[in-house]
Amino acid sequence: MKKETIDVFVKATKQQGFTLLEVVIATAILGIGVVMVMQLFAGGLRTGRISREYTNAVIHAKAKMEEMITNPVQGNGEFSDGLIWQSEVNPHEFADNDEISSTMITVKIYSHNDIDKNIVELSTLKILTDENKI
Repeated sequence: MKKETIDVFVKATKQQGFTLLEVVIATAILGIGVVMVMQLFAGGLRTGRISREYTNAVIHAKAKMEEMITNPVQGNGEFSDGLIWQSEVNPHEFADNDEISSTMITVKIYSHNDIDKNIVELSTLKILTDENKI
C-alpha cells in the first residue's frame, strides 16, 4: 500500500464514534424539542376545548334569545352540558320618543367553571304594542 492510503485509513479509524459530550448535547437538544412539541400539542387541545365551549354557548344563547323574544321573563338555569344561562328583562325608553315602549332583553351564558365571567352576552330590544305589553 501506498503511504497516502495508510494515512487516510489511520485517520479514519481514529474517530469511530461519538464522544460523551456530543451524546449529552444531542440528547439535550432532542429533549428540548420533544418538550416544545408536547406543549404545542397541549395548547392545541386547550384551544379546541375553549372553542367548543364558546360555540356551544353561542348556540344556547341564540336559542334562549328566541325563546325570550316570544316570552320575555327574567330567570336563570343550566343547560344539559353544564353551561349556565341568565336572562334579564328591563324596560327601555327612547330619549326622543315617549310613544314607543320597548323592553331590553339580555341573555348571558356562563361557564360552569368560571361563573364570574360570562362567555356570551346577547341583547335585543323588543318594541311593545298594546297586545304584548308586560
